Amino acid sequence: MMRFFASIQILRPLNMILCLLAVLIAAFLIGGLSSHSLPYTILTVLCFAGASNILNDILDVHIDRVNRPDRVLPSGQLKILEALILMGVLYGVGILACTYLQPLGQQIALITVLPLLVLYTPLFKHLPFIGNIVVGGILGLVFLFTEGAIHGNVDNMWVPFWLATSLSSIRELCKDGADMAGDYMANLKTYPQIFGLISTLWLLRFLVVGLCFFAITPYTGGRYGIAYLITLIMGVVIPLIYSMFIILSEKSGSVEYTKAAKILKGVTIAGMLVILSSGF
Repeated sequence: MMRFFASIQILRPLNMILCLLAVLIAAFLIGGLSSHSLPYTILTVLCFAGASNILNDILDVHIDRVNRPDRVLPSGQLKILEALILMGVLYGVGILACTYLQPLGQQIALITVLPLLVLYTPLFKHLPFIGNIVVGGILGLVFLFTEGAIHGNVDNMWVPFWLATSLSSIRELCKDGADMAGDYMANLKTYPQIFGLISTLWLLRFLVVGLCFFAITPYTGGRYGIAYLITLIMGVVIPLIYSMFIILSEKSGSVEYTKAAKILKGVTIAGMLVILSSGF
């Protein structure tokens, strides 16, 4: 029973729920909730997300012994071989499910998303800030993939893609500020490691201000309605400004960045509601 719960935990249920929400929201916005392709779309996303979370944990087990010793692999709740088997099964099921989708959806999943997922830890994670954008882009690509998988085009999901990518990238950069101790021991060249926390803070603030400004333009341009504006301000803009300009300062350390990263996790979820509200 312990191994069963450990197998669920290593999938990162919260991340998978976010991916599931992204698929359902995108399907709702494009009128695809009744599509026969939706179950295969969901299965592809969940299998790829779960398998990639396992792969990252396997490759990062030495880092997690410092940053996250309570996780499944460092704590010994699950053996690496068992994790590898589960990962292989999930990737296989995801690829099989993908064959039932529209050709554009297959191309996005197999040519763009899957390589990014597999190469993130061994390659992109070692590139300062680029790795953060890749992680953010993977969540954003769920919206493009869903539209491509169901309708065979990507005409309507570019704003959700940009918003999800931006929010997730900001959160990942903030998490790097919180994880500096373990990243230093693992010799990871994250942005905070190379340029320091003060530079990280100002980059975060620049990104937040830019996101807040450009996220309002779909409303001012008449594309989205008042529901979008209200949820955007309450769920995203205010928490982001509070995190970056109140909680964090030039004297902040890992404790403050950890607190801000937790708030940004909630902001990412709120961002899903903002995207959903664009349909009203």
